[in-house]
Amino acid sequence: MALIKCPECGEEVSTAASTCPHCGYPLKKETPISYETMTVKIRCWGRSAGALNDKLRQYTTQGWEVVSAVEDHWQGGILSPVYKVVLKRQKRN
Repeated sequence: MALIKCPECGEEVSTAASTCPHCGYPLKKETPISYETMTVKIRCWGRSAGALNDKLRQYTTQGWEVVSAVEDHWQGGILSPVYKVVLKRQKRN
């Protein structure tokens, strides 16, 4: 463990510290997380949650997270509902 001087108070601080324990000065800047989003429409046969989950598997295996899934009553029907699904994943740099 190496020690550095805090630029704010001048006290010695470990290089592993994210803030100075003496004055609270932030030593490491956190980079903000950026997300990309995508909206897809998915038609499922049957009304079980498993049918929708099976269709979403192709996205979740690629790192997408489901933000919302809303049934679109105007396009679907009783036997083949259509879901509007909003997905997000962390942007790759």
